[in-house]
Amino acid sequence: MASALVILLSAFSLAQASSDFTCETYTVPLKNISAPSFKLSFEIKTQFDINDWTFNEARRDSSTAFNGIAGPSTTVGDFDISARFCTPLKATKLAQTVLVMTHGVGADKTYWDPTLIGGEQYSLVQAALARGHSIFHYDRLGTGQSTKADPHTVVQFPIQVEILASLTRLLLAPSSPYTLNTTITSAFHLGHSFGAYITAAFGPLYPELTQGISLSGYSGLFDWFNILIAGWQSRVAAQLDPARWGSLQSGYVTPVDIYADAYLDFKSPFFDHAVAEWVTSAKSPYAIAELATLGQTSYNTSSFTKPVQVFQGRYDLSACGGNCDGVLNRTALLWKNASPLDITGSFPAGHMVNLHHNASIAFAAMLDFVGENVQGTK
Repeated sequence: MASALVILLSAFSLAQASSDFTCETYTVPLKNISAPSFKLSFEIKTQFDINDWTFNEARRDSSTAFNGIAGPSTTVGDFDISARFCTPLKATKLAQTVLVMTHGVGADKTYWDPTLIGGEQYSLVQAALARGHSIFHYDRLGTGQSTKADPHTVVQFPIQVEILASLTRLLLAPSSPYTLNTTITSAFHLGHSFGAYITAAFGPLYPELTQGISLSGYSGLFDWFNILIAGWQSRVAAQLDPARWGSLQSGYVTPVDIYADAYLDFKSPFFDHAVAEWVTSAKSPYAIAELATLGQTSYNTSSFTKPVQVFQGRYDLSACGGNCDGVLNRTALLWKNASPLDITGSFPAGHMVNLHHNASIAFAAMLDFVGENVQGTK
């Protein structure tokens, strides 16, 4: 059973150490975070509501026939963000640059450091620590142990970008309480899937806060989101599994079952089924407004002149329609002034690159790019 794969981690155990690194989990209080937001033209209350939203988003003319946005608004709020900072026990210059990792829809921060037996082979966190980097990964607003704010009016794309900026400022602050007494002088940002889109927006909006970005589960294109939405067949999470998610508001939804999860996340024969089982056991429902507002915020990727990497599984469904061959030529046009720009779309994997076979090869490519473009460490 999937549950047998999960290593139970005590919610009260805030510190973790090995012979090589130490970690601590924090609840980071963010106050008065504000961002543009959107009024939605729909509300999810029942399974029929989410079914109709799926139809409207998946139909072939959805771009002109359905508009889920009723108008502009503004969100201001206080949020608790669950986050984890890790650093090598042996202090190095490289450890002063923190790698900030933002996960995608349906996951939480464990995407970067999976809590399953044998999960170290799928852990970008542990691979990066072995290189000497410091790491910060967190549960996005509405996921994991972070605040479950209103899934229609608050948990939207723009506020996630502002939260990433606020967390980065805290990490870069002198004597930050969140860095285990490690002096952090700069940050490099990595994002997967929805987290990649957040990171892609964050970079051009706040270039002073990052040395560069690395994106996976991302092409910058929205051409194939309809086949993602159709295949997920999302359901209201609290009604689908009351024992697990009964406390969530009805606007938090989730793919209907493990096979719908795997439809987006994996491509056979390049993964172990046990890993897919863990993904479903560890998943976090997503706020409906996140996908509804993705693409509504203006940011100019061509203005970003710092390093950009796009590392793609060749068979990514949502980013490339299941085949990235040729697609990423269009992605390159979005980042035409990035320096350097490194785009790879041939790794034998689906959407969740980190959780496929030979993930160490993907990690090496990502971390090589980071290492080559972290200033002041050579």
